[in-house]
Amino acid sequence: MGEDATISLFDLYFPLPYRVLMLVNLGLLMWHLNLLACKIFKIDILMVLKISQQELTLSKLLYRSKKRLLNVSLVNSVNYFIYLFLVANEISLTVSEWFPLFGIICTFIILLKNDPSYESARLNQTIKRVIRGDIDVSIRNNDILLTDTFTSYNKVLVDFFIYISALILGMQTLPNGSDLSKELSKNHLQFYNFDVLLANFPSFLRLKQCLKEFNISNKQNMQHLFNAIKYSTAFLPTISIILFKSGILKSQSLWYFTTFINSSYSFYWDITNDWNFGFFSKFLSSKSNVKILRNKLLYNKPVYYLAIIIDFQLRFLWFYKLIYLTSSSSKPENINSFANFITILFTTEFGNFLLEILEIFRRWVWVFLKVETEYIKLVSSTDFIEMQSFD
Repeated sequence: MGEDATISLFDLYFPLPYRVLMLVNLGLLMWHLNLLACKIFKIDILMVLKISQQELTLSKLLYRSKKRLLNVSLVNSVNYFIYLFLVANEISLTVSEWFPLFGIICTFIILLKNDPSYESARLNQTIKRVIRGDIDVSIRNNDILLTDTFTSYNKVLVDFFIYISALILGMQTLPNGSDLSKELSKNHLQFYNFDVLLANFPSFLRLKQCLKEFNISNKQNMQHLFNAIKYSTAFLPTISIILFKSGILKSQSLWYFTTFINSSYSFYWDITNDWNFGFFSKFLSSKSNVKILRNKLLYNKPVYYLAIIIDFQLRFLWFYKLIYLTSSSSKPENINSFANFITILFTTEFGNFLLEILEIFRRWVWVFLKVETEYIKLVSSTDFIEMQSFD
């Protein structure tokens, strides 16, 4: 555990295990908002996910999503307020250490309970495939959306295992009773760099899926191979940070370089392949008829430009760390309010929590446009309806 010291208010009122719980809840909220957007903009997400309307309608999907979100939120809110009550009254209960785990278990029971609904059975089967790194190419959008969302929860996954391993080792995981000075240390999961390796597990699953699709295409579809290479670049920063921690590297320069490769490749792929924009082709091609976006759009243009800006900023958020942490260490007098915020963002638990929220938000924006893009592809190929273009 950490040394006896005054714990920050953030760690006291938002301890690590409850932050995990809150971020899972946030993901469910974001997905519900995605479904609402599909309804508002008349995007047939059932077509995208290859769900027969005889099995499930959008109205039923929305209703069940709302019901599950409310149930999960209610259970977790009660759980969290019990913790706050115990802390406020300095009540010490050993069992309180298990409260967040109880909330996480209840969340997955609500989502995956074995009921007769088609949606629950499908989600259950999808999760089993995703955990193996498998993919059903007949419903690939279904599997890809979940696996890619999982990659955005890589830090949350690490936090969860920090909490679980601390429970198993009998360590204090929450401020408890009259001893409110201890916060959950992350050091025990850094053994053999297990924490940074675990953070790459979702990317490894996505890599396996891409390679399987490449093999299914008889190694003809190079897009799957290039996508696999993209996910493999996520391992480069991990290797460089392990080398730095071991003392083989004297600086983090390689980490910045490999992170730049991963961020650049991922940003290019988001824009060009996942969203089908001609953004890069417009500037790299000599053709004058290439559009910055694409021919068919369902939203107003500013939405797409804003999405590109958000994706770029959050993909390269680490760059601010390079600029401001380096300058503040060499010239402390040059620190301004924004530089101070960046310092907090990359050096504190509060900052780590904000980074996790921002990544989940970035993924929400990505899903928002990914679903729209896949819908337009399906509609265009089947001439299902005449799409409106804002170009």
